[in-house]
Amino acid sequence: SVIPMSGGNTKRQIMILQDFGPTAIRCTPSYALNLAEQGKAMGIDMRALKLRPGVFGAEPWSERMREEIETALAIKALNIYGLSEIMGPGVAMECIEGRQGMHVFEDHFLVETIDPATGAVLPPGEAGELVFTTITKEAFPLIRYRSRDLSRMMTEPCRCGRTLHRMDRVMGRSDDMLIIRGVNVFPSQIEAVLMAVK
Repeated sequence: SVIPMSGGNTKRQIMILQDFGPTAIRCTPSYALNLAEQGKAMGIDMRALKLRPGVFGAEPWSERMREEIETALAIKALNIYGLSEIMGPGVAMECIEGRQGMHVFEDHFLVETIDPATGAVLPPGEAGELVFTTITKEAFPLIRYRSRDLSRMMTEPCRCGRTLHRMDRVMGRSDDMLIIRGVNVFPSQIEAVLMAVK
């Protein structure tokens, strides 16, 4: 069964987590941490819930944030990727066995990595901007859609046995990059440093 909940009303959501005992959760990573903090403030042991995996996306998050979520909720946190222009979440997702890159659902999408400045196609493993072509979308197909998301494609086999290529965690956006004293800096890099501070 699926228990649909809208955003907000955190205390009610914590009550639902206790009363209905769902085994999985899907939300933004920052909201998962908010749930954990609110639950702790209410005197609830959030680690005692029946949750096992959590699927998190719709905003950038770091490995350090993953560790915090897993510790606070006693779950395995999985990364999911999507684009509103293509279909929202569900373009790529981590498997629980490997958790090293998100499997791109290649039966629905073709993915390329390009140099954001020149548009030149890059080889697998090299970081660049992700470009998507939809295969099965009928009403609004996209051909070589530039996502502005920076990542890299991983072609080596995953330990789970799936043969789909994987994309690495989104490193930033080609339109978010700042140049500070001649060095390229992305907001996600600043977040990673801040999350390392206790």
